[in-house]
Amino acid sequence: MLLLHGFTGRASDWWMACPQLRDDPRAWAIDLPGHGPTDQAVKGFEETIQGLLAALPAEVDALAGYSLGGRLALGLLTAAPLRFRRALIISAHPGLRSMPERDARNAHDAQWLYRLRVEGLASFVASWETQPLFATQARLDPERLRWQRQHRLSHRPEALASSLERLGLGRMPSLWDGVRDFPGQLTWVVGGSDTKFLAIARAVRQLRPTTHLHVLPKIGHNPLLECPGRLEPLIHHTLGQAHP
Repeated sequence: MLLLHGFTGRASDWWMACPQLRDDPRAWAIDLPGHGPTDQAVKGFEETIQGLLAALPAEVDALAGYSLGGRLALGLLTAAPLRFRRALIISAHPGLRSMPERDARNAHDAQWLYRLRVEGLASFVASWETQPLFATQARLDPERLRWQRQHRLSHRPEALASSLERLGLGRMPSLWDGVRDFPGQLTWVVGGSDTKFLAIARAVRQLRPTTHLHVLPKIGHNPLLECPGRLEPLIHHTLGQAHP
């Protein structure tokens, strides 16, 4: 199973959420383009998808992705629907359907790009963490939040900016049709307090009634950070183990 983290995250986010995965030879977590210590150029969304497909070992037939990683997982399912038998999507958006929506999102992201490129990584991270999307994290153990902040500060500013600029929601195609047509087992996870993404998850379920929808009460946008214990059995199920 390929494990794809969210924007500003790292591959080790999955080890924190499910420590047993670290030693499981079937689980493969990677740092996404633009994340970690690399200065490697980030390609566009569809080029990134094709690059991932070309690099994946043939035995990888399951996916798990959170947020940005979830969008990339949906891109993989859309591009190669018969290659994957199972997917776990966490707090992700299948894409904007119209150009005006994409233009508005790109204008919004341009403000974050300015912070990264002009004000610097520390200023960007401080602002990023105050978004209403992450408000439920205020009740978490401060040590857990410090761990998350250290990961965010480990990135290279220009590489992270390139990831947002080329893989952001406004840059990707609409993948709703790919979600609808995916023939494998699709599990969708969302926090009950994450109202925007809860509405998206319900729209996915309406479009594709066979989707297994799990709503986690009193949890916000990032279940990997907020409630890894409740997420762990779903991850194992996607790996092909016993049903939780």
